[in-house]
Amino acid sequence: MTKRRKPQSELWVTHEVDRTEGATARAANVAAAKSLAETVRTTLGPEGMDKMIVGSDGTVVVTNDGTSILARMDVADPTAKLLVEIAQSQDQSVGDGSTTAVTLAGALLEAAEDLLEMGVHPTTIVNGYRRAGEVAVDRLRAETIDVDPTDEDELRQIGATAVTGKWDDESAQYLSRLAVRGITEVAEGESVDVRNLTLRAVPGGSLRESTVLDGVSIDIGSSSTSLESFSPRLQDTYEPATVALLDAELTIEKADAVSNATISNPSQLRELQSYEESIRVEAVQKLVDLGVDVVFCQKSIDDEIRSRLARVGVLAIERTRQDEMYKVARVTDATLERSVDDVSSAALGRAPHLERRTVGPTELLVVSTAVPGAHLSLLLRGGTEHVAEETKRVLEDCLSVVQLALQGQTVVPGGGAVEFSLACHLRSYAAQTDGREQLAIDSFADALETIPATLAASSGLDPLDTLVDLRARHHRGETTVGVDVIDRSLADMQAKAVFEPLAVKRYALSNALEGATTILRIDDVIAVEQTGDDHRHDHERSGSQHTGGYPWAIGH
Repeated sequence: MTKRRKPQSELWVTHEVDRTEGATARAANVAAAKSLAETVRTTLGPEGMDKMIVGSDGTVVVTNDGTSILARMDVADPTAKLLVEIAQSQDQSVGDGSTTAVTLAGALLEAAEDLLEMGVHPTTIVNGYRRAGEVAVDRLRAETIDVDPTDEDELRQIGATAVTGKWDDESAQYLSRLAVRGITEVAEGESVDVRNLTLRAVPGGSLRESTVLDGVSIDIGSSSTSLESFSPRLQDTYEPATVALLDAELTIEKADAVSNATISNPSQLRELQSYEESIRVEAVQKLVDLGVDVVFCQKSIDDEIRSRLARVGVLAIERTRQDEMYKVARVTDATLERSVDDVSSAALGRAPHLERRTVGPTELLVVSTAVPGAHLSLLLRGGTEHVAEETKRVLEDCLSVVQLALQGQTVVPGGGAVEFSLACHLRSYAAQTDGREQLAIDSFADALETIPATLAASSGLDPLDTLVDLRARHHRGETTVGVDVIDRSLADMQAKAVFEPLAVKRYALSNALEGATTILRIDDVIAVEQTGDDHRHDHERSGSQHTGGYPWAIGH
């Protein structure tokens, strides 16, 4: 029931609170979480539906990525926010499977709702769910298939499972090939440093024009520098190129304590102009004497200095992003300096090849590496900016799953096959379990079946018929059979080479379980007025607390 009450003086608050307790609170929490999970559930799988998100400023985004959808939604309900954090935790941990994790959490809560109506205590449900989760994760390891990290065809098949919705199978394979090439070329054994990959969305082209460049690509258009402002004397290509990096403005320094200068006669003006001219000449000459071909500046460059540099053939790029500066520093072995005066021969970097090029409407500068494959740039094309950005987002998912498969070298069958196999195993386990926890374990199995049922529905199959047929096939020992959403039938996922990294499924199970059990344990929602003193109470721990990857987990 919901009450508005004035607490007694002995209570720990001295102002009015809005409080929802017991079954009413739990029902409201479950309803809010289920509603949010239902929002992203239909985006699951290669044939998942898109969502159109319209911002308050009129910006329109069309996507079927669960994390992107939830991140853009203005979620006010505190319980629903827990599911948003599930998606964020999943994405930060393994880079894929956010929609699966949120869908499973919603299914677990829906199954728990039926148990609550039957009179099963929330603690019993939570304990049963946790037992089921432990059994499912243990069983998941038995469902794994080893991956040969040298077999690029197998890695491409794994990457293609992350391409959802907008592209045909041939396009999905093309994107997956880009991802596999990017990962395998920068990998050192099982170690993959994703900082050695730059993903850049470039509108004005087709998907098949996406390509991989050897080196760092820098978007000149994102700075205030434009190619039109460069002198015709400047080269388009430098072979080799000597590079200087400045982590400051390249301009005439002004005294911090002086807001303005007073000039009382023309001679003082000439002296000031002469001083500024000498500073500019000195800065340019310093770079020329060092043999610098290109100077990258993280902040602004004085227009006159840039013009003088261009006249002597030095390319000056201003307002370079910090992450791009670090990448150029790594591939050229250059050192960021605070001013031109600090630049020395030892601080300069070298690139075997540096090229200015225009791709669609985007002006790029490509800095190659001395060691092939030390850094790669993936240029991802699309007809519009939105499509190009969506292509980039999909490739990020491809890279994540390929990286996980390369590092873990284990995968599980996709298409809902592994979830259905786990559900069958849990039903057998539940039959051997005494007490009401058996009901919770069965409900956990029901929740797992939501994944193949959703994949079937999104591909146009009847979910109920699909589950019945799956049960018959798995009962005959065909445990790798799942939903083939392309051919709209049941098929052996291992034979079809439809795989997903083990880590994605393991984290999805863990995140969904933690989210659902956290919500089920809440029996009191108290909305208090904000006061001047922000007191910390029992459940708030000072410092950092390890919560197994769940930033919202509540300590007990």
